[in-house]
Amino acid sequence: MGYWITTFGLIVFGFLAMLSIGRPFLLVGLALLLLRPLRSRPAAFWPPLAAVISWNVAFMAIAPMYCVATQSVGVGSSGESTTVRTSLTGMVYSGRGLYNPPLGPANQAALLLAVVTFAMVLAAMTWLRRSREPGP
Repeated sequence: MGYWITTFGLIVFGFLAMLSIGRPFLLVGLALLLLRPLRSRPAAFWPPLAAVISWNVAFMAIAPMYCVATQSVGVGSSGESTTVRTSLTGMVYSGRGLYNPPLGPANQAALLLAVVTFAMVLAAMTWLRRSREPGP
């Protein structure tokens, strides 16, 4: 029962807070919902769940978060604004005027980390299962 409460709690919170911090919670809740049939098989359950969580962490670390806009004012100034956005890891995205940096690099890096995490967790689960089996 606790599994379902956690799953639907994450989905509901993620949906309600979608415009701010809800997306990672919604993705983890949906992953738990889809992985429910595999819950009794840890080697099939944990790698995809770890991949979803690592995708969320990598995306939040690389995607632009903080925004600063400046505009020069005065005689002889062009009046053009500059927007600078910074990620949590310190990556700087900068442009002129109304600038929205691309999310492609964050998505690509997050996907790469998710694939690596999936492979590492799967390898670890396989190694642990084989090391626990009795020898010949």
